[in-house]
Amino acid sequence: MSDAAVRPLALVTGASSGIGLELAKQFAEHGFDLIVVAEDDELDAAKLQLQQRGAAVSDIRADLTRRAEVEKVVAAVRGAGRPLDAAALNAGVGVAAGSPRPTSTPRSAWWS
Repeated sequence: MSDAAVRPLALVTGASSGIGLELAKQFAEHGFDLIVVAEDDELDAAKLQLQQRGAAVSDIRADLTRRAEVEKVVAAVRGAGRPLDAAALNAGVGVAAGSPRPTSTPRSAWWS
């Protein structure tokens, strides 16, 4: 049996920086392989950091405010060929009260 068959698999969204990256590092340091998701260019550097901690890492660039991109992540998890053992759903964008939303998609249409 290969190492990948016995290592647990975790999904981490918002994994390119901040809390999401730190969560992904913790998973990597505790023997998990990873599927990491973020929408920005920092994902490449994050993937390298996680691989240096011994994890096999699949990265997905996705804007999770868009349904089609959420479905892309779901397809990648299903296509991993192994069960998902943990998920840290950390993607998000902070905005101050009264400021415009960071997406032009109205919230009511996100999951329609």
